[in-house]
Amino acid sequence: MLYRHFRRIGKVLPNNTGTQNMENRMNGLRERLQRWRLQETEKMKEMSPEQKVNYIVSYYWLWILGIAAAVFLTGFILYRTFFSVKEYWFYGMYANTMENGGNGSPLWIDYVAYAGYDPSEKKVEMNSSSWFDPSVQGGTNNSYYQAFVALAESGDLDVLVMGRDGLTGVGSSGRLLDLNDEKCSGIRSEYEDRIVTCVPYDEEYSTEPVPVGIDVSDSLLVTKYHLYDGDCVLGINAYTQRIDSVEMFLKFIFDDTWGE
Repeated sequence: MLYRHFRRIGKVLPNNTGTQNMENRMNGLRERLQRWRLQETEKMKEMSPEQKVNYIVSYYWLWILGIAAAVFLTGFILYRTFFSVKEYWFYGMYANTMENGGNGSPLWIDYVAYAGYDPSEKKVEMNSSSWFDPSVQGGTNNSYYQAFVALAESGDLDVLVMGRDGLTGVGSSGRLLDLNDEKCSGIRSEYEDRIVTCVPYDEEYSTEPVPVGIDVSDSLLVTKYHLYDGDCVLGINAYTQRIDSVEMFLKFIFDDTWGE
């Protein structure tokens, strides 16, 4: 009954206090802006054009910078939203290397040419600035590893290359594709003599070694581009949808005739 009573009151006496307060504030703001405009107009009435410019720059430079920054930021966001390339031909991460294998590097340039990719249609992304090592204690307690996890789970990343111990550590976590998967049967059969295995942490998945990597220690990554001095292994992201791009990359790094 009490609830119904208040509802009846609300119908008869609607509460317009909030709306009225808002209107009052807006009216007050308009009045202040109008007074300010009249005052500034009066100040600059007797000034020359050059004096007006100096006056505006001297007193309102922060406002000018703020407006310019807002316009730039808005334009940048609109460009990134509607015009930037969002999809990938290929995304490779080469962890724990001192050499440059990133975008614009000789490796990147050669692979784009070899594969015939058009970077204006889709991105070819290569990252050689990540440092993490799951094989040592605390080796994943950094932002590089968190970035890898985000890229892997989003499906953006295609391949991860690093030393054998590090890569098998990543493989044990389940973030690399089991090469027994039917979708990579061609890769498995082509490189079966290079398969690297690890035992998953998830015993429900398997208690036996699972193939998660391909030894690429004698590939162009080492012999030509010198990304690594010793062993290195390539693993395929468990969430990638671009197995054909991975096959192309493997074909490239084992093509000793490229560039001759």
